[in-house]
Amino acid sequence: MNNLITTSKSIAVISFVIGTILFALQLYFDGIQLIHVGFVFVIAAIIVNTISLIALIFTILGNTKNKLELAKTCGITILNIPVAMTYFYVLIKNL
Repeated sequence: MNNLITTSKSIAVISFVIGTILFALQLYFDGIQLIHVGFVFVIAAIIVNTISLIALIFTILGNTKNKLELAKTCGITILNIPVAMTYFYVLIKNL
């Protein structure tokens, strides 16, 4: 179970970092269209993070120990949603 927690946190952080890098590059290099790369990344990140979140939820439901740590990890995973929505809003406003 510790592997699931560590892996899910890593997936969330890596998704955040890659998304932030793509966002910053798109803002910095306005002429280069990274929107397509970003869109593909977002779709892939949604799929991977959703699988991770579902695994965490099922582990919480079936496990009596470490529920707090699992819930925190779910929260970390879910925090990527408002960040991605903010990035999307800023990019749409800049187009």
